[in-house]
Amino acid sequence: MSSAPQNNAPPGAPAAASATVSAVREVEMKLHLDPRDLPRVADLAALKEKAEGAPAVRALRTVYYDTPDRRLFLGGVALRVRQDGDRFVQTLKTINAATPGDSAAVAIRKKWDWAIPTAAPDMTPLDAEGVAALVPEDARAALAPQFTTEFRRTTLLVRPDALTSIEVAVDDGQITAGNACARISEVELELKSGRIGRLFDLALALQRRVPVRIGTESKAEIGDRLVTGRLPAPVLPEPLGLTPVTTVAEAYRHIIRHGLRLLLANEACALAGGDVEGLHQMRVALRRLRTAIRLFRPLAGVPEACRAGNDIRWFSRQLGPARDWDVLLSHGIAPFSATEKATADALAALTAAVREARRAPALAAVEAIQSPRCTGLILALGAWLEDGAWQSGAAPEVRAQLDRPMAELSGPWLAAQHAKALKAGRDIEGADATARDRLRRRLRKLRHTAEFFRGLCAETATVPFIAALDAVLDALDAEHDAAVAGDLLRGLSADRPEQRPTAEATARWLAKQADKRRKALPGLWKAFRDGPVFW
Repeated sequence: MSSAPQNNAPPGAPAAASATVSAVREVEMKLHLDPRDLPRVADLAALKEKAEGAPAVRALRTVYYDTPDRRLFLGGVALRVRQDGDRFVQTLKTINAATPGDSAAVAIRKKWDWAIPTAAPDMTPLDAEGVAALVPEDARAALAPQFTTEFRRTTLLVRPDALTSIEVAVDDGQITAGNACARISEVELELKSGRIGRLFDLALALQRRVPVRIGTESKAEIGDRLVTGRLPAPVLPEPLGLTPVTTVAEAYRHIIRHGLRLLLANEACALAGGDVEGLHQMRVALRRLRTAIRLFRPLAGVPEACRAGNDIRWFSRQLGPARDWDVLLSHGIAPFSATEKATADALAALTAAVREARRAPALAAVEAIQSPRCTGLILALGAWLEDGAWQSGAAPEVRAQLDRPMAELSGPWLAAQHAKALKAGRDIEGADATARDRLRRRLRKLRHTAEFFRGLCAETATVPFIAALDAVLDALDAEHDAAVAGDLLRGLSADRPEQRPTAEATARWLAKQADKRRKALPGLWKAFRDGPVFW
């Protein structure tokens, strides 16, 4: 690959190699396409009509450097040298410098560029203030080529309006790390000026003409996976971080962005199939989005994407069956297999049968994730949110509410949901399975709402409330999961009679465990009902 890094810039190096170069903030959206569709993009009327000048085509070769123990990547940066004709540009870029408040589906990074004379990295610019700590001096001698990207890039500058300019880069090539490689077939939309919402508008315009999927990993992240051979990991929700001065409008943006970001962050994991938690977190994100949209509906209205066919509900239902089989395996068969009553050979056969039965729902979930309908939903929600017409175009009295501190409204909203939950559970000892499931759904909405607003209150107040709520939810969820597992096992054994004895034994054990949890419900409910609230 490339040669070892240089320790010093040679005499006559370009002035751009000066250590005084400041960081540039890069704001971009990545879209994946079928390679057969790439040649069409630059000729689309939606782009050509707004383009400034003709497309430019270049062949680019880039070598990424890191230490053998991946110190740069684990530190959140990537160092590369890109050859563009007879020019060499060294770039240090943060892998993801977005903050929790930044828009979903859009990567926001810092990067530093230096023109250098050869293909070998130049260490001199890395002494600059603000950069030196990102590439520690003791790591520089160990830097070595890790992977290479080679692709053909077609670029054009698009001006959707007088205040906006977006560079559209169509990349066709591959990433190579040793014997491993990955195809590059994508469009990058980089916002040069204007509002982030225009990226969503342009992406939607493309999506209506060419099937696209939102990319969630940079070339550096994909290359690192090729080097390590690791599968994408699930991403858990980060704290929302609302503060007492956050307005209602700001809180709404933050919560919806959070849901979309969680949904997208777990897509790669769900598609890889290596960890079932990725699919679970996608469903969590969808439930949070539905809860937030309903909660804020009186002030923000309903996004157009949620009126046409209620696509959030549709998407959640496409992921549900595969998740049900996952729960059966992890919360049913796995714990049952640890009991003395379990027969290893019979359970191994049942596990294999369950995995086979999961195959079709899992494929359906993958198809839904990769569908234009899913991409359209996310882009439409992002465009609607970032455009902000729900706020700027609101009636004066609604606008006044949106401008109020969220802390003034969160208490009444939580109190209303809490009251509904208490009403649903008032006769918990005499409630039937349907009533208990209704209570479970009420509590789930309250749980999401409490998570939205917990940052507005002291942790000493929120933790006890959420702990008591979770204890009730865990018991109700166990009953629900046991019922769903029983249905799945009965259906499975009907098609595979040889699995019936083990399936029935597993279902009985699950029902018994759920019954124990159900008997504890009155006490758990009392602790929740009588405990203090945090708002």
